[in-house]
Amino acid sequence: MSPGTVDRVLHNRGKVSPEKKQKITDSIRELNYNPNLLARTLALGKHFTACTLFPKSLSSQDYWSLPEQGARQAAEGYKDFGFSVESFFYSLFDESSFEEQAGKVLEMNPDGVIVAPLFEKESLAFVRELDARNIPYIFIDANIPGQNNITYIGPDTKRSGYLSGRLLHALIGVENHILVLNIVKGMENSTNLSRIEQGFMDYYTEKAAGRKTTISSLIIHSTEEETVFREITKFYLKNPRIKGVFVTNSRAHLIARYHQYHDLDIRVIGFDLVQENIEYLNNGRIDCLISQSPVQQGIKCVKTMFDLFMNHTLPPKIQSVPLDIIIRENIDFYMNF
Repeated sequence: MSPGTVDRVLHNRGKVSPEKKQKITDSIRELNYNPNLLARTLALGKHFTACTLFPKSLSSQDYWSLPEQGARQAAEGYKDFGFSVESFFYSLFDESSFEEQAGKVLEMNPDGVIVAPLFEKESLAFVRELDARNIPYIFIDANIPGQNNITYIGPDTKRSGYLSGRLLHALIGVENHILVLNIVKGMENSTNLSRIEQGFMDYYTEKAAGRKTTISSLIIHSTEEETVFREITKFYLKNPRIKGVFVTNSRAHLIARYHQYHDLDIRVIGFDLVQENIEYLNNGRIDCLISQSPVQQGIKCVKTMFDLFMNHTLPPKIQSVPLDIIIRENIDFYMNF
């Protein structure tokens, strides 16, 4: 829809079809705009483009499909006001794909960037180039402290790990054997999983000091079920007393499926309302999930970038999202909502 059409509706002049008029009116109400802001937006006469750089989702049920969904949803609401979002995706298991896609973003020379900096080294090189070009950027889902990002929108990762420790403690007590499971290409270049694990360890350091608690950490460098099952089997053969597993990302369903196949009574805590996690939460193989509001993260990032361009509004440096504890008894509420 053209700025001229919006202007005619805004000032109640000229002919506009009822359908277009209703759409513009609905957008004004939904986005909580006032006429002065709309008039100022139109007067700028400039189109702003932001790029998102997120991990690629293998299906609509993957975690990273959710922030992307939120970003698209927000961008749709702003498109009639000279603002658009272009999406780029990288593989979570290939740092070179991040570099390749980051290069494509730089070729576009956008007005702003929203990036999930899950590969720390490559992300730092990317944002240094953004700094050199004076392109503002937002970190989503994972933060790299000490950078010039205008804001970070996502969970407090250490606190989410601490909360996970508290939940597992409530399920199995402190005098037990626990596994912290990282299903990721490598912890050495991960910006958030190591902080999540540290938060988990902090809880047990405080609550289990001097107690007989054994915490093991395992990194599996693949999401392929066959590989995960093989590595878990080797670990459990050496550590048969494990009573609780904390999965540091959205792949708790893999360990839950393993436990189901082998009829193991081991408690599981993980993250995120992806479809497979929901299935195992409902059948009792996952005890609880921590939701980090991924759709809202995407929406808030796009809204923050829009406000920066149109209102020159600088957000707080950190915008932490709520951490919701999801169990079988309240999952229907969250899904219906």
